[in-house]
Amino acid sequence: MKATTLKKAALAAGSLSFLSGTALSQEAVSGAGGYETLTINAGKFNVLGIRLHEPQVVSGTFDSQTATSLSDADVNFTDVLTAGARYLVEITGATASEGTVIEVDSWSNNDLTGLAGVAAADATDYTIRAAKTIADIFGADNSAGLTGSAAADPTEASTIYVPNGAGFTQVFYSTLAGFDGWLDASTFADASGLPLNYVDGIIVNEKGAQDISLVVTGMVKTTSTNLPVSEAFTYLGTAYPVGSTLGNSGLANSVTGSAAADPTEADTVYLPKADASGYDQYFYSTLAGFDGWLNSATFASGTDVELTSGIIISQNGTGADFNAPVTPPAYYEDL
Repeated sequence: MKATTLKKAALAAGSLSFLSGTALSQEAVSGAGGYETLTINAGKFNVLGIRLHEPQVVSGTFDSQTATSLSDADVNFTDVLTAGARYLVEITGATASEGTVIEVDSWSNNDLTGLAGVAAADATDYTIRAAKTIADIFGADNSAGLTGSAAADPTEASTIYVPNGAGFTQVFYSTLAGFDGWLDASTFADASGLPLNYVDGIIVNEKGAQDISLVVTGMVKTTSTNLPVSEAFTYLGTAYPVGSTLGNSGLANSVTGSAAADPTEADTVYLPKADASGYDQYFYSTLAGFDGWLNSATFASGTDVELTSGIIISQNGTGADFNAPVTPPAYYEDL
């Protein structure tokens, strides 16, 4: 196994080193892995993103597609994927779908099934990795140290909010005998295996008195990612653990900007403050002399502002849903 370093960005993430290795799959894949430490502030709502990922389990090229399926004649998905788990298909081919992330829960032989909104451009190169779960990130036994409840009472425990397309699934940790573990706050069903999609930002409301250092381990993603933005406030993960700024992220190519340097007519990117006390707001301007990313309050340049792990994009522009492609920093190509 070859050791490498994520260049100047490694220390910024709090990671000591990253390792480059080869995973077993239909085709050999490699990448860099390590860890990132995220702060969960006590008594606050913390917006976080998962920026280190599970290793790739398979990669290849889809031969064909329907509106609900993708097929690769060279791979028997029944043999390489684990039943009951959720996987994330990443479209890597140079088509209109490049960077799209598709959630997959079912498959049969050469076919991924039960999908929604598959496009013709999705029939191209891809990789697949498992989705991380609540237990993967916070520990099956709450090793992260979030405040739990000895009475299985979600109102007294810290709450994790996971986007579900129609709001949030709320999860808390219980130590009550018979109801111990991660539970859905509405149904009290086991939520330890709840899958997390790294394009989503999650919210952690820590009700304890002490800040928590959450250590996330995994692989670095080195390909582009489409962040799906709805017309409402969209909570998003920023995919890449270090080095991503507003200026190099590629977000300027998809968000609605303002030709008048007016933040009220542009999409707004909210970056949570380090102490979770609020947000710094940025927008993109094309007005000569005020062009580029600007702070919505001070109009100071935001080009070199680093993206936090989780962000919010408010769709103030056209009002239509869109994909916001983000690209890794250039030096990720060497990982």
